[in-house]
Amino acid sequence: MPSVPERPVHERSIALKLTLFYAVFFGILALAGGVLLFQLVRGHVLGELDDDIARQKDEFVRVVTQGEELTTLVGEFDAYEASCGKSDCFARLTDKTGAVRLSTDMSMWPKMPLPGPLLRGRPGSAPQFSTVDLPDDRRKARLLSVFIPAHGYLQLGVSLAESESLFDHFRRYGVLILATMLSLGALIGWVLARKAMEGVEAVTRASRSVASGHFSERVDVSGHGREIDELVRSFNLMVERVQSVMGEMRQVSDNIAHDLRSPLTRIRGLAENAAINCETHADGAVLAGDIVDECDRLMQTINTMLDISEAETGVGRLHRDPVNMVELVDQAGELFAGVAEDKGVTLTVEHQEAIHPVQGDRRKLQRVIANLIDNALKYTPRGGQVRVGLRNEPGRVRIEVSDTGIGIEPRDLPRIFERFYRCDQSRHQPGNGLGLSLAQAIARSHGGGLSVDSRPGKGSVFSLILPA
Repeated sequence: MPSVPERPVHERSIALKLTLFYAVFFGILALAGGVLLFQLVRGHVLGELDDDIARQKDEFVRVVTQGEELTTLVGEFDAYEASCGKSDCFARLTDKTGAVRLSTDMSMWPKMPLPGPLLRGRPGSAPQFSTVDLPDDRRKARLLSVFIPAHGYLQLGVSLAESESLFDHFRRYGVLILATMLSLGALIGWVLARKAMEGVEAVTRASRSVASGHFSERVDVSGHGREIDELVRSFNLMVERVQSVMGEMRQVSDNIAHDLRSPLTRIRGLAENAAINCETHADGAVLAGDIVDECDRLMQTINTMLDISEAETGVGRLHRDPVNMVELVDQAGELFAGVAEDKGVTLTVEHQEAIHPVQGDRRKLQRVIANLIDNALKYTPRGGQVRVGLRNEPGRVRIEVSDTGIGIEPRDLPRIFERFYRCDQSRHQPGNGLGLSLAQAIARSHGGGLSVDSRPGKGSVFSLILPA
C-alpha cells in the first residue's frame, strides 16, 4: 500500500492563516475605530475650547466697541489672566499698524504671530482660529485673531497643554487597546480556526487510514459547521462506496475462481482422457469437440464479464439510434416462440399500437429483452405462461416480462443482479449468473433501470424502464 506523503514543513496551515486573518482583521478594526474615536474626541475638545475663547472674545470686543476707557479693558485682561494663569492664556490689542496697545503678561508667549498678518487677505471682521507650536513643554497653543473696525486687532491665546495631555493619554490607551485587540483576535482566531478545522483533520486522519487499507474507517458528523459536515458526509459516502466496490471486487474474484475452476477442471480432464484413452481418431475428435465446447463456455463467461464492466464504467461506446421497441419486442417473441412451444409454455406479446421510440443501442437492448424472456422460459414449468408487455408512460417506455414460474425467495431478491449470484432454485439450471447483471448494466447505461417483483411459487415480473 503506497504511503501518504507528508505535508512540507514550510507550508502554512489553514488554521494559522485564519488566525493571522482574524488578528489582522481585529487589529484593523480596532485601529480604524480608535482613529475615528480620537478624531471625534479631539474635535469635540477643540470645539469646546474654541467656543470658550469665542465667548471671551465677544466680551472684549464689546468693551472696545463701546468706547470705554482702556483701564476698563485692562481690568478685563487682568481678570482673564488671573482665571487661567499667564502661562496658559494671553490677550492683546494692537492698532491697525500692528503696534501693541494693551496686553497681558507676554513673557511666557514670545514670538507669537501678530493678528494683523494672520488676518491679511481675509474680508470683513470674521475671526480666525489657528494652532501654533510653542517652544516649551506646553507644545501647542490655540489662537483667535479678529479685526475690530476703527479700533485695530484683538488676539487671544490659550495653551493646549491640558488638551494635549489628554490626547497623549488617549493615544497610549489606544495603543494598549490595539495590542489587546490583536492578542484577542489572534486567540479567538486560533480557537475558531481549530474548531473549524477539527472536521478537516478528522477527514485527513481517516483518509490516511483508508489509504492504508482500513476501509471501515468513518468520521463522526458532530456539528463542525454546515460546510465541514457536508465534507464529512461526502467523505463517508465515498469511503462507503469504495468499501462496497472493494467488497464486490473480492466477491467477483471469488466467484470467478469458483465458476472458472469447473470448466478448467473439465477441460484438463478431457485432455488427459484424450492423451491416455483415445485409441482412434474418432474418439479424439469427440474429446476435442468437448474441449472446444468447454472453451466456448469459458470465453462466453469472460466476454459477458467484460460487457458488464464496459456498460457499468461507460467505456463501451453505445451506438445510439432511434429504436422501434414494438419491432424489437415482436422479433424477440418470434425468436423464442419455438423454444416456448418445445417447453409447453404459452408465450404472448402484448403492446399498444403507438409506442414511443427509444434512443439507444439496438443490439444491446435486444440482448436485454432476449435475456429476460430466456430466463422467464427457463424457470416456468410446462403449462405455464410468459407474457411480454410494452406500454408508454410519461417520459418513458416500460417493458414487462412476467411469468408463472417458480418465483424468487424474498431473501434472494436484493442480490439477483449481483455478478455470479444464483438462487438455490436456479443452481440445477445451466448458466453462469451473469445475465441479469448484464441486463441491469445495459439498462443503466441507457439512463433507465431494471426492477423485479416476485412471489415464490407464483411467478416473477421483470420491468425494463427506458427513457422515451
